[in-house]
Amino acid sequence: MPLSQRTLIILCLIVTVNAAGCSGDQDPRVQVRVTSLGVPGTPWHDFWLRFAAALEQHDKAAEIDLDLFIAGELGSEESALANLRRGRIQIGGFALQGVATLVPELNVLLAPYLFDSREQAAYVMDHYLSDAYARLFAEKGLTLVQWSEVGWFYIYAKKPLLTPAASTGIAMRASNALGSRYFAEAIGADLIPLSFAEVIPALQTNLIESGQTGVGMYTLAGIARAAPHLILTRHAFDMGPILANKRWYDGLSDRQRRLIFDSIESAAVNRTLIRAALDDYFRNALPAMNVTVHELTEAQQAQWRAVSLPTHQKLLHDTGGQAAHIYALVQRGKAEFSTATAARRVAPMEGRNE
Repeated sequence: MPLSQRTLIILCLIVTVNAAGCSGDQDPRVQVRVTSLGVPGTPWHDFWLRFAAALEQHDKAAEIDLDLFIAGELGSEESALANLRRGRIQIGGFALQGVATLVPELNVLLAPYLFDSREQAAYVMDHYLSDAYARLFAEKGLTLVQWSEVGWFYIYAKKPLLTPAASTGIAMRASNALGSRYFAEAIGADLIPLSFAEVIPALQTNLIESGQTGVGMYTLAGIARAAPHLILTRHAFDMGPILANKRWYDGLSDRQRRLIFDSIESAAVNRTLIRAALDDYFRNALPAMNVTVHELTEAQQAQWRAVSLPTHQKLLHDTGGQAAHIYALVQRGKAEFSTATAARRVAPMEGRNE
C-alpha cells in the first residue's frame, strides 16, 4: 500500500475518533413538553412561567427545547396524563383527583380531616409520603418531581351551612374522589356527581345548591358569584403532583437533568408563594365579590369532624392496594410532627431558664 494512501487512512481514522469523542462530550438537544391545566394569573400557572425563565438562564448553550402547554391546550387532564405516560409529553402538573384514577392510593390524601394544619400536611408529605408515592408512580412509568399545594377544601353554598345538620338533604356536587363523595354522604347531603365544567350551570339552574373546592377555583371559576357563602370547614387538604415520564427522565444525562430540574423552584419556595396567593384571595378578592366567609367555631368544627372521620375505614377498604400502608405512614408522620412542634415550644423556655 503506498505511504500516501496509508497516511490518508490513518488521518481519516483520527478525524473519525475525534469527532466521535466530541459528540460524546455534547449531549443531544432535549425536547421538553410541559402540560398543565393552570388558569393564567394563578400561582400554579405562574410556577411554569418561572420555570421557563429559569431554564433560559441556565441553558446557555440552548440544549433544551421547551414547549409550554400550561393552560389546557392539550385537552383534558385524562388525555394529558395518557400522553405523559406514552412519552409524548415529558413533564406535567396534575390535580390529585385526576391522577387518583391511575394511582388509587392518592384517594387517602383527601380523606376528611386527615390533616389538622397545612404545616402538618407539608411535614408528613415531605418526610413520610413522598417516597411511598414515588414508588407507586414509578410502577406506572412516572417519576414524582414534587408536590404543589392547592390548599384547603371548603364548602360553598347558596346559603350558610354551618353544621352537618344544616346540610341534610342539600344537593351537593362532589368530584369522583372518594374522600369528596364520602364526606358529602357523611354529612347527609344529596350527592350530585358532576364534572367541574358543569358546576356553574348546575348552580344557576338549582340542580345543586353547594359543593366542595379550594378558595382558588372558588374565586377564579365564577363559583363565588353563584354560591356566595364559603364555609371554612377545612375538611381536606389538596395538593397536586408534578410528574415526569420515567423512561424519558431516566434517559437524561446528569447534566441535562440538572439543567432542567434545577430550574424548577423548590417545593418550599413554591409552597410559600401559593399560600401567599391563597391568603390574598381572602383579603382582597372575596370581599370585592361580596362573598360571606363563615369561620366556624370550635364546637361547629367538631361536629363536622365527628360525622366524617368514620369514613376513613370505608375509604381505605374501597381504595385497596397500599392505602392502609399510606394511612399508617400519615399517622406516624402526624405523631412525629406533634412531638417536634411540642419540642420547639419548650426549647425557648428552657433557654431562658439556663
